[in-house]
Amino acid sequence: MPDIHAYLSSGVIDAEARAVRAWRRIQHKPSSITVTRGSTTLAAQTVRLDWKTVREVRGVAGAAAERELVILGVSGHPDETIEDTDLVRGDRFSAGGAIYQVKDVVSYPGEIQATAARMT
Repeated sequence: MPDIHAYLSSGVIDAEARAVRAWRRIQHKPSSITVTRGSTTLAAQTVRLDWKTVREVRGVAGAAAERELVILGVSGHPDETIEDTDLVRGDRFSAGGAIYQVKDVVSYPGEIQATAARMT
């Protein structure tokens, strides 16, 4: 059985091992996105997209869920053919016929996580 106390007190995070695990999670549900940053279009990137319901919005026609996307990307993978995910706040991309804008990006050893809100 793993010793959680030893793990937490070691202070060592293996970024490459985390990148390998992040890439494995991405491969369970991969999506290819092409990011637009200002007037520049970046090369397609493989990420994992998961839906997150933020809140319910009520209108004249009824209620609808306002949803965000959670994006999982990789950084520092030991396989040099797997490029780091390149996302910054304000980037735009399309998924499922809608356009999304990146609202927040958090970097962790071996991976990045971002949220994006639907624009259209």
